[in-house]
Amino acid sequence: MRRLLFYTEKLKHLPRSGWLRKKINNPETVAAHSWQMAMMAMQLSRTMIKESYDFDKIIKMCLSHDIAESLIGDITPLEETYAQKPEAEKKAIDFIAEDADIPEIIFLFKEYEENKTPEAQLAHDLDKLDMYAQSIDYEKKDKTLDLSEFRQSAEKEIKTPLGKTILKDLSREVHA
Repeated sequence: MRRLLFYTEKLKHLPRSGWLRKKINNPETVAAHSWQMAMMAMQLSRTMIKESYDFDKIIKMCLSHDIAESLIGDITPLEETYAQKPEAEKKAIDFIAEDADIPEIIFLFKEYEENKTPEAQLAHDLDKLDMYAQSIDYEKKDKTLDLSEFRQSAEKEIKTPLGKTILKDLSREVHA
């Protein structure tokens, strides 16, 4: 347990790079992002669609999808090292799985990255929905911000019907 906490503790204090780039004061951390995704999945598990998804797996994917960032940092598509990110993440996941004795994260990470199963696809949508919701929150707190690029990116990447339904609901917040 101690070794796992070593990695998760780092994520509790690692700010998300995209928000830092936009000079957001006190930006969310990687752990806060993963937690919010997991909370959304937990809420969805209470609905009628729960028979369509393995929400236990989705929640675990949400909580672990960025754990590699405890070693490699939060690398965004705008950074030069982004092309090497998949290989760096795989190495980090393999190392953490062995060091923290949590082999399940290897399979969860692989499924998430391949994005072929309904669970992985919904987890990806939750990742983008969190970014969308976070951008709204930051703009409400600072009226000078324009974070529409984050919402536009999320809108392009959300694929599942459920994700699109949630997006439609969240978009009302922008236009309110």
